[in-house]
Amino acid sequence: MKNRRNFLKSSLALAGAAAVSVTAGVSGEKTTWGAENAKNTENEEETCVKKADVSRIALNTATIMHYHLPLLEQIRVAHEAGFRNLEIWFNDLDAWLAEGGKLPELRSRLDDLDMKIVGGINFFPWAVPEKEPRRKAVADMRSGMEKMRVLGCSNFAAAPAGIYSRTDISLAELADRYRAILVMGEEFGVFPQLEIWGGAKTLSRLSDAVWVATETVHPRASLLLDVYHLYRGGNDYTSLKQLNGAQMTNFHWNDWPGGIEREALKDGDRVFPGDGVAPFVFIRKTLAEIGYQGTFSLEIFNKTYCETYTPVELLKIAYEKMKRAV
Repeated sequence: MKNRRNFLKSSLALAGAAAVSVTAGVSGEKTTWGAENAKNTENEEETCVKKADVSRIALNTATIMHYHLPLLEQIRVAHEAGFRNLEIWFNDLDAWLAEGGKLPELRSRLDDLDMKIVGGINFFPWAVPEKEPRRKAVADMRSGMEKMRVLGCSNFAAAPAGIYSRTDISLAELADRYRAILVMGEEFGVFPQLEIWGGAKTLSRLSDAVWVATETVHPRASLLLDVYHLYRGGNDYTSLKQLNGAQMTNFHWNDWPGGIEREALKDGDRVFPGDGVAPFVFIRKTLAEIGYQGTFSLEIFNKTYCETYTPVELLKIAYEKMKRAV
């Protein structure tokens, strides 16, 4: 129970704050934000620019995945654009290792560039009920933990891979399976973060993810949230007020365009932060209020960007957009 209370704020009320309905810019759909934070003015934006903490900006390399760059080239172009924190994809890391790369060599290269890995992305189906696929997924996850430890990273994603379209798995079962991989992580000091996917039938709701994380009664249970996925799953950003920000280390930062029905949005529709209709002032203020001190990691899958710009051009634009959005 102490762990549960540590994750949720002690008060489950919204402090009596009034709420207003503000058009989110998506075909008449409305979302409720706290009235005291609903204002999004140019002055507020300018203040945020001046106070931008670039040390908290990160790049999820999904942003440049359509270039099909090898891992070391991803690192090079990210560094040239200004990024110093990276979320890498396990398939890119494994491809580099298969070609003869060594983890200590990669760690040394990152240190020389004053860069660090702050997260890893994978699609291990750790939560499926079938024993053999889950056993293999957990073994792969264990191997991933070993790699992350060498690279100096203490967290990576535990996404709802394998259960995206399933409705036959209870939250209690998910909590048991999430706890099992958290306990496994104790050996390495590397812990999976429970990620929600907005279009999924299981783990698209923030309230469900919070329940699963708290039910593990594990001190390193945490959430990996995403601006787009929260909206895509029908969540209200006001719910972030109920979280303990100290439990989270990465937050995926992106935007979505107006004019598309929420449930019709696809991963590739995501745009640079500030180029869509996401209420970033409200989200930033809320995260500050709950004590979030982690990174803001740019994650978009926009193929049009990759067809329009070179990798360095895209990432330099992205870096400037991120400075304005954090």
